[in-house]
Amino acid sequence: MKAKKLLFLFICLSFINFTQAQQFCDKVMLMLSSAGNIDFTFDTFGKYVGGITQNGVSQLKVSVDNSLTNNPDCRWNLVIYIDNSSNPLTPTDEWETIKTHTASGATPKINALQIRVRNRCNTPIVGTSFFNANVIPGQPIILISNTGVTIPAGSCVSNVNGPGNYLSHYDEYTFDIDYRIAPGLSLKSGIYQLRLKYLLTEAL
Repeated sequence: MKAKKLLFLFICLSFINFTQAQQFCDKVMLMLSSAGNIDFTFDTFGKYVGGITQNGVSQLKVSVDNSLTNNPDCRWNLVIYIDNSSNPLTPTDEWETIKTHTASGATPKINALQIRVRNRCNTPIVGTSFFNANVIPGQPIILISNTGVTIPAGSCVSNVNGPGNYLSHYDEYTFDIDYRIAPGLSLKSGIYQLRLKYLLTEAL
């Protein structure tokens, strides 16, 4: 009897706050609702070909306080770093291999992962559609960037990056994250993982 081809992909999520030594803002704070693993199990032909989409499994809530100093240069960045392995032998464009079940097939590429970042004001500069996680090692995926211009809360346009928080400006400071993977049939059966780190910093 032929063994069933199984592929397990895990996304390990974490977030980082830089809340000390602020230069222009009083405090920046990021909350991630789903820290931990997001699991994708491919155990049918339909899942391999059609893919698996998990909508709204992560939510980011941003708070940037500038109530004390009222510094006009208080701005923030929101980015994603992708870490595929602590093993230097792992190719930079592949998922980390935890275990393989077969000898034939290819290792999943990082860009097999698709990400969509949305809020009600469509502020992320990556847009509102899924994009492939094409990553240059050490370079982040930028969601909100420092352009040298402060776009204040309440503008409800792309790249709002001024002081505000998810309580008073929910539509701009709350981000829903969706993930999709459609691996196809050429991958090596096994268990693989990626680590995604969401980082909120003051834009200096």
